[in-house]
Amino acid sequence: MDEDLDLLLEKQSVYTVKQLSLIIKNEIEKLGFVYVRGEVSNAHLSHAGHFYFDLREENYTIAVVLFKSRTRGVVRFPKDGEKVEVGGRLTTYEGKSQYQIIADVVVQRGIGELREAVEKLKRKLMAEGLFDESLKKPLPLLPRRIGVVTSPHGAAIMDIIRTIRRRNSSVHLFLYPVKVQGEGAEDEIARGIEVFNRWGKVDVIIVGRGGGSFEDLMAFNTEKVARAIFASRIPVISAVGHEVDFTIADFVADLRAATPTAAAELVIKSREELKEKLDAIEANLISMLKALVNRRRREFLEAERSLRAIETRFFNVLRDYDRIYERLFRSLPRTLEVKRRRLSTLTITLLRMSPAGPASKKIGELRERLLRFSPALRVSSYMDKLKNLYVRMGRAISLVYEGKKGELDKLISQLRMLSPYSVLERGYSIVLKDNKVIKDSAQVSRGDRLEIRLHRGKLDAQVKGTWSLPTE
Repeated sequence: MDEDLDLLLEKQSVYTVKQLSLIIKNEIEKLGFVYVRGEVSNAHLSHAGHFYFDLREENYTIAVVLFKSRTRGVVRFPKDGEKVEVGGRLTTYEGKSQYQIIADVVVQRGIGELREAVEKLKRKLMAEGLFDESLKKPLPLLPRRIGVVTSPHGAAIMDIIRTIRRRNSSVHLFLYPVKVQGEGAEDEIARGIEVFNRWGKVDVIIVGRGGGSFEDLMAFNTEKVARAIFASRIPVISAVGHEVDFTIADFVADLRAATPTAAAELVIKSREELKEKLDAIEANLISMLKALVNRRRREFLEAERSLRAIETRFFNVLRDYDRIYERLFRSLPRTLEVKRRRLSTLTITLLRMSPAGPASKKIGELRERLLRFSPALRVSSYMDKLKNLYVRMGRAISLVYEGKKGELDKLISQLRMLSPYSVLERGYSIVLKDNKVIKDSAQVSRGDRLEIRLHRGKLDAQVKGTWSLPTE
């Protein structure tokens, strides 16, 4: 058999790898300038400015490169899934024995079949309300358990783990391993979301993968995954690692993150961020408390001024009453004397002008009239009215006083409840160093002098040692 092989080698030429590669290159380049129609896949622009992509049709692909010198004037590069016509020279890449088209022109001819199907599904789901912003669920402020639906072997899960461990190591991660591309990927992703919802032990779900071509991301452009995300009672973050295009999962999810790392950063606040937010809340509460105390103080002063004004009016009325009463009693004797003299004068006149009988009758009538117009009766009537007014005024003032007193008691009670010193009555204390409140053992050192304020009195203390409590 070895002899036959030697004979064969003698009769035929033996090429080196380089020689054969050059022969293939020359044969392919004999085709010259060609025009090829296909669908764009794996499109990307290099740092050097060259545009690379594959032309695909069914299971066949041809590599294409549009060098930077040919990209001048290009307004928009085609995206994955779009149909184009390419004109250029067919050649081989000798180092790897791969053939490719060096393009001179790329003409866009419309959206590809895959992208067209995705756009059609997007319009359908939008019409059903799956993208409605008003239905988005808010993310929890401090999630304790996070569910992740992604591949256990990809870079995405490692990025999520590193980011969350760096920002808050007390958070628990639960991975539901799935395929993120290929046959059956959409079923596994949808099942992972449903399993976390049935379990109900996670606060938020991250669904995603690393970057890839338009075809690689198709599992996240399917109706099954979209409906599983929409039906989730737990907030879902879509974290598909691509910057340019949005998948349907991005539109349906409660929040879209550009990458898995970004998703971890969005869902987990760092300790510094939480401290800043708590400090801001504390400052806001202090400001609100001060504003409330000032408002209550102003209301209290206004109520006090109102009570004083009512008291002044009351004493003014009482003074006027006393003056009128004195004037009436001072003028009454003089008025009675004047009326008595007038009566005597009329009596003498009547006795002179008329017989005894008619004169007596006339005198009686005059007396009755005088009695009806007597100032004593009018004074008595005025006195009764004045007493009634005095009683009514006293009741009104009492009612106003009791109402203002109740409002004042309520304001005082609220002020006491808002006072920080009311907390001390329940057994708490305030620790100060140089008149500054101590909140963390890291603020003091061994040997520092401290002041401890209690409900009654205060204590002087010296630090003998410090330790920190573990944080959750």
